[in-house]
Amino acid sequence: MKGKWINRGLAIVLLLLVLAFIGVKAVSAERLDKLWNNQQGGLIETVLIGGMIGFGALLAICLIFDPLASRRRLSERRMEAAHTPQTHSKTEPMAELAIAPTKSPPIVPSIPYSHEQNVPVPNAEAGLNADNREPAAAVTVMTGYAQHIGEREEQQDAFGFSKWEAAEATDREGVLAVLADGMGGYAMGKEAGQLAVQTMLSQYNGKTAAEVIPRELEQALHQANRAVYELALHHELEWSVGTTLIAVVIQEGQLHWISAGDSRIYLYRSGMLVPLTRDHVYANRLHERVIAGKMTREDAESHPERHLLTSYLGIPNVNEIDANHVPLRLTPGDWVLLCSDGLYDDLSESLMEEAMRLAPQPAAEFILEHVLAQQRPYQDNATIVVLSCF
Repeated sequence: MKGKWINRGLAIVLLLLVLAFIGVKAVSAERLDKLWNNQQGGLIETVLIGGMIGFGALLAICLIFDPLASRRRLSERRMEAAHTPQTHSKTEPMAELAIAPTKSPPIVPSIPYSHEQNVPVPNAEAGLNADNREPAAAVTVMTGYAQHIGEREEQQDAFGFSKWEAAEATDREGVLAVLADGMGGYAMGKEAGQLAVQTMLSQYNGKTAAEVIPRELEQALHQANRAVYELALHHELEWSVGTTLIAVVIQEGQLHWISAGDSRIYLYRSGMLVPLTRDHVYANRLHERVIAGKMTREDAESHPERHLLTSYLGIPNVNEIDANHVPLRLTPGDWVLLCSDGLYDDLSESLMEEAMRLAPQPAAEFILEHVLAQQRPYQDNATIVVLSCF
């Protein structure tokens, strides 16, 4: 923040010097002779020119080195996030950090979150509650997807599904969908996203019946992180290559999911759109400081780094992960959505109500068309993956 004000101050001084020099040059020679002699006039011009050159050089230096300092601070912040022990209680509610629905949500069984996360999935009305101890009803899954590059130079979102050729493998492994959003401000965002998805799919493929899905998802995520981190090391870009990653598995009518970063997973049930993940951003840390009385809410909400990621793939160790270790029982009519951040701000229950009149593939395309119709400047890459249960 200090660097920004220094740059502004230098720019203002430089502008004043330029205006002064223009003003001196605009005065007629006769009038200048009345104000100063030739020696004084030459000295004033020399001082103005020297000032413009000096302050221009200082401003150029600050503009060059300030982004480098910002990147260093960002790396330090992420290093701290990667190595700081997590302190949240597994029973401490963090509802303020979740994205709350606008009205009473449907019943979704409570899900314990891994690591320091504890964003409660809201409970719902009687009659919709599903007891996870009972066998889940079999559901058939249909998928859809849509993707657009937006106003960016390249598509850095990536997604993929597990192979469904063998019914036996599908029964054993379930249906896996993965989405990654390469970090556009970093190097090799496209390569990082594609590598994360490919590694996640290949690592999960071949799961045996004895292996537990949540553990396999977590191991596959860590393998994907290792692959992206090694990609960065190979290109000498440590801490400068990264991607988000979310993944879901639907097996025997039950939903398992995992998340690192700020891509999101939603459940759409009975007209309600419920977020299952929390964005891993620095705003969470700021919120903790507000709760501890170390920062005002106003300062936290206006903090320039509140949207920086605190968890993503491409770092030595990913310690901040959302995951459900008790599967969420799905019912016919449920839709599971995976979205990148270029799309989810436009998701709404009214939009989903219209989309559900279509099959999953045209529904995904319909949602994406709605997002692009907003014609926002600098539209980010936008990707949506839909899994419909019936």
